[in-house]
Amino acid sequence: MKKWISFIALFLGLANFALAQRFCYVDSQYILESLPEYTSSQNKLKSQTESWQKEIEQKQENLAKLQAEFEAEKILLTAEQVKEQEKKLADEVNAIRVLQDKRYGPNGDLVNLRRSMVKPLQDQIYNATKEVADKRGYGFVFDKGSDLIMIYTDPKFDISREVLHTLRPDLKPNNNSNSKPKAKK
Repeated sequence: MKKWISFIALFLGLANFALAQRFCYVDSQYILESLPEYTSSQNKLKSQTESWQKEIEQKQENLAKLQAEFEAEKILLTAEQVKEQEKKLADEVNAIRVLQDKRYGPNGDLVNLRRSMVKPLQDQIYNATKEVADKRGYGFVFDKGSDLIMIYTDPKFDISREVLHTLRPDLKPNNNSNSKPKAKK
């Protein structure tokens, strides 16, 4: 009986604690898209990606040309020369795969470049969010722009504009994004 009373008291205490916490959310994607630095980094990233893609396409065109030449000359070559040419072609195919993995693989240049460009901005957003949450007494801040699924959000708990204003007081909100109402204090 004492265990049940203790359990109920503990449960009610935790429920009371949870109800006393203040929650809000922030849309980090909206904030990122409102920052000129993010737009600039996205343009640099796009430019670099296009450059890498041209490099790969050039190597693929060169490979196609080498394959066509080999097929045209194959009849005139000895068996040893055919094996040697096939090995060169296989090495070229492998080099293209290695280059694609180097540029676009899970640990590739694209991932590293994106991380190096966006991570400092995400850190700034985190610090500004923490500052606003501390100032307004929020115990939990959820990110609407992340993988967290938020089925419904009440705009009065959205502190995105306040975080953006904390980050860049001189910056006007991005009008291209969904209109963000100012969070009530």
